[in-house]
Amino acid sequence: MKQLKIINKSLIGLIVILIFFFLVGITYSYFLADITGSETETTLISESGKLDIVFDGGPTITSAGFFPSSEPFATKNFTVTGTSTAEEGFIGYRLLLIIDENTFSTGAISYTLTSTTSGNGQPLQSTEDYKSLYTFSGYLGTGFFEGIAAGATHNYSLKFYFLDTDTDQTADMEKSIKAHVQIEKYIDPCNYQECPGLGGAILAQGDGAAAIEAKGTPDFSVINGTSGLYAADDNYTVNGHKSYYYRGKKSELNNNLIWGGFQWKIVRINGDGSVRLVYNGTELQFNTNKTVNVNGTDTQLTGTHAWNETNRNDNKYLGYMYGGANGVASKSCNGSISTAATYNETDTNIKTVLDTWYNTNISGKPFASEVVDNLFCNDRSKSSGLGYGTYTTSYAAYNRLPQTPTLMCGQQNDQFTTSVDSEIGNGNLTNPVGLLSADEAAMAGLVDYQENSTNYLYTNQEWWSLSPSGMYSNGIAYVWYGCSCGGLHEGYVDYPFGVRPAVSLDSDIQVTGVGSATDPFRAY
Repeated sequence: MKQLKIINKSLIGLIVILIFFFLVGITYSYFLADITGSETETTLISESGKLDIVFDGGPTITSAGFFPSSEPFATKNFTVTGTSTAEEGFIGYRLLLIIDENTFSTGAISYTLTSTTSGNGQPLQSTEDYKSLYTFSGYLGTGFFEGIAAGATHNYSLKFYFLDTDTDQTADMEKSIKAHVQIEKYIDPCNYQECPGLGGAILAQGDGAAAIEAKGTPDFSVINGTSGLYAADDNYTVNGHKSYYYRGKKSELNNNLIWGGFQWKIVRINGDGSVRLVYNGTELQFNTNKTVNVNGTDTQLTGTHAWNETNRNDNKYLGYMYGGANGVASKSCNGSISTAATYNETDTNIKTVLDTWYNTNISGKPFASEVVDNLFCNDRSKSSGLGYGTYTTSYAAYNRLPQTPTLMCGQQNDQFTTSVDSEIGNGNLTNPVGLLSADEAAMAGLVDYQENSTNYLYTNQEWWSLSPSGMYSNGIAYVWYGCSCGGLHEGYVDYPFGVRPAVSLDSDIQVTGVGSATDPFRAY
C-alpha cells in the first residue's frame, strides 16, 4: 500500500500549471488489495494562465478484496480546469502513466480512460478499450485549452481492472503494482495540428532531405567526422527515397527515442521511409536517471552471448542462419540443400537470443504494429576464398571498411526479412529484428581498430554486428563487433559479446520531445 503523492514540476515560459501527481499503489495478496492516498499542492503563478487539477471527492481512492473480474477494482475521477489571462494561445498538458513497479504477469492489469470536455479545447482521447499495463511507462495522451478566460473543464475517469481470463491466474497471487499518473505542461511543437511524425522530425534536424543530400559523402576514414545527417542509397532507394543516417558525436546529435518501454538510438531513415533503431536500454532507466544511457551494460540486453555457442570451425557459422545442423560441416558455399554454408536453415545462437527477446517484449503488444519489415544485411558475399568448410575466406565488409562502407546489401539471400518478393528480402526471419551491420556502424562514425569514445554508438562495451569478416588460416570464423575502445574489431564467433537489438519503425508515428539526451523523442 502506497500513498498518493504530488510533485512540483518547474515550468519554462509563461504558462502556469498547478501539477498534481497521484501515486496509486496496489498491493496484491491472494486477490485482495487496499488502496489509499493523500495529496498536497503547490501553485506557480505567471501572466498567461494556469491549469488546475482537482480530484473529485478528494484524493483518496479505496479498493478492498479485488479479484479477477470484468468490473474495475479502482476508479479515480478528476477534472482539469484551464484559465487563461491571454486572449489567444494554448494551455497544453499531457498525462503520463508511470509504472514504478509491476510484478504481475505481462498484461494482467488493464485500464481505461474516458474523457469529456466542457466548452473549450480538446481533452485526451478516450481509451474505452482495455489497455494493458506493462513494466514500463507511457503516455495517456495530450490535451489543451485555447483562448479561454473564465475557465473550462476536462473531466476524466481512470479505471483499473484485473480481468478474468477464464484461465488459471494463481500465478498472480501476492503480486504488486505501483504506479502514478503524472500531469505535465505540454507545448506542442506542431501547434496542436498533426505532426509530420518521427521521420519528419528527423529530417527537420537536417533542414530537409535536399539540404542533407547536398552535403555529399563524408570521409569514412575520419573518426566521427562532422556530426549531423547524411544521405546514401540503400536497397529501397529504387523506390524514390534515399537513406538519411546519423553520423558523429553523441553530444552533438539529437537521435534518442523512447518507444515500446525501451531507449533507442536512431541510426537512420531507411530508403522505404521507415526508421532504423538500435537498443540503448530501458525506459525505466531513463525515468530514473532523467537522461538516456551513455555507456555500460545497461545499453545492451542482460548478459553476453556467443554468435554461435559450440562451433567456430566452418564458414557457415558466419551466417545469421546457415545450412545443416550445428556441428555438421558444409560442403559448398551456395545452394538449395543443407550442405551449403549459406543455405538459411538453422538459426545461429545470436538469432535465437534476438527472437526470444522480441517475442517477450514486442510481439503481441499494441505497439508491435508500428514495427516495419526492413532488411537486415548479413553480407556473405566473398572477396576471396571458397566460403565453405574451413577454407580461408575473406568477406566483402573486410575490404570495404573503413573507406567505402555501404547500405546496399548485394545478395538477396543475405537480405534477412520476414517477407520475400522478387527483388528485396529472403523471407527467412520469424520476427523483424536483427543487428546493425558493420557498414552502418562505420557510416555512423566508427573506424575499424581505432579508439573513439565520443561516437553515439560507443558504449564502453563489446557488442555484435551482423557482418561476417572472414575464416582465417587458424580455422576460426570471425564476425565484426563494436569494441569497448569505440572502434570496430573482428571477434571469434564463440566469444560472448553484448547484444543490441535493431528494429525499424513506421516513420509516421507521432512523437514529442526534441531527441536530446534529456528530452528524447517519445512515441505516444
